[in-house]
Amino acid sequence: MMLVLGLVDIFVAFALFSKIFGVLLPLGVVIGLPIVLFFKAFMFNIYDPGSIQDVIVALLIILTIFLTLPWWLLLIPALFVLVKGLFSIISF
Repeated sequence: MMLVLGLVDIFVAFALFSKIFGVLLPLGVVIGLPIVLFFKAFMFNIYDPGSIQDVIVALLIILTIFLTLPWWLLLIPALFVLVKGLFSIISF
C-alpha cells in the first residue's frame, strides 16, 4: 500500500515539474491527479501533515488549470511531495 501511495506522490511531483518547465499535460491527468490526492488525503487522517500537504498540492494543481502560477510556487510543493514519495517507497 505504501509503495502505491509513494508512486502516486512521485507521479504528482513529476506532473508539477512538468508544469514548471512548460510541458503540457493532458486535461484528464490534470483533473485526475487532484481527485486521487483528495481521496488519498481523506482516506487516512485529514489532520496528518502529509494529508494536509496532499490537499494543498491538489488545490495548486486545480489552480494551474485556470491560472499561470509562478514557478517557485510549484517548485516548493513539488520537492516536498517528491521527498514524501521517496520516503514512502523507502519505508516499504
